[in-house]
Amino acid sequence: MNPRTLVTVAAVALMMLGTSRPASAQERYDFKIPFNFVANGRAFTAGQYVLYANQEGDVLTLESRDAKGGTVMLPVETRLAERKPLAEPEVVFDKLNGQDYVSELLVPGDDGYLVLVTKAKHSHSSLKGTRIKK
Repeated sequence: MNPRTLVTVAAVALMMLGTSRPASAQERYDFKIPFNFVANGRAFTAGQYVLYANQEGDVLTLESRDAKGGTVMLPVETRLAERKPLAEPEVVFDKLNGQDYVSELLVPGDDGYLVLVTKAKHSHSSLKGTRIKK
């Protein structure tokens, strides 16, 4: 391999290392949600759910542990700086007109994910979950 090719290969390898996503972008989080809720316009019933981000961190997937419950993709509006140290993941809901809407996923040691911006007056509630061991 000539020196110029070697330098090019090394530069590309370094760029790829510098742009890799943190491990948490591949983490999966388990939540027991004891009430009905809405995620990306779709209604879900109370139950056991898994939330995780894609490799790029721009889409969350919410999937029911019950095969009949379904799956929905949640486009990420923005990443949220960690506001407080967390020991466990949290899913945050915006409560509006008596309905709960999935709005954020907060993860320990990393930026969270905002998936819903509610402009009307609303309140928040959150549930703690667990990280699924690989």
